[in-house]
Amino acid sequence: MKKINEQTKSFLLYGIEDVIKPKEIYKLDGAILFLVFLFFFLSESAPSPFFSKVFLVIVYLGFVILSFSRTEVTGKKVFWIIGIQSLTFSILFCWAATILMLTTMKEEYYKRYLTILVIIYILVIAAYIFLIITLIKKDIYNPSSSKKLAGGWCITSFVLLGMGVAKVLSSSVEYTAMIRIASLCFYFCSLGSILGVFHLVKYFAVKKWEVEK
Repeated sequence: MKKINEQTKSFLLYGIEDVIKPKEIYKLDGAILFLVFLFFFLSESAPSPFFSKVFLVIVYLGFVILSFSRTEVTGKKVFWIIGIQSLTFSILFCWAATILMLTTMKEEYYKRYLTILVIIYILVIAAYIFLIITLIKKDIYNPSSSKKLAGGWCITSFVLLGMGVAKVLSSSVEYTAMIRIASLCFYFCSLGSILGVFHLVKYFAVKKWEVEK
């Protein structure tokens, strides 16, 4: 086992005592299937409807296969399940947001927009990494620390977003603007889900370094 400091160890083992029941996984399978079904209609607006539908099917089947479990999930595999679930949501919401946004612009701007989008995602991931490193250094993941702070800020952010969207929807906004607002909401969900993807990093780190309590 590689020697790591206690702060990093606390981060890697944070949440390892959680238990995920098969029923919870199956419910999420159904929820994502419903989401994919809705996105099938949206795929008709994509530049390549057929390949978009194939992509959605592959994402869903990949999620079901990688997250399948007949027994209760415990230990480091909890990180794997949460990571796969988060990755699936992030991909689906990003896809939907991008398709919606592309319907509001000319084809000549597609390449430039997608390039900017990739840069934004890279910057957000870098910001998340910086945030996690900062929290590790402050020993926030220590069981004796207050662990509700980050969750509280996340809930507050979603509430503020919901209030903002409700305000916009209650006002008179043109069709194109409405589509772009919906797209931005999907991007917000996608970028928020990326935080959960870091559970995959924890899974492989715990597995490789054999970190134990």
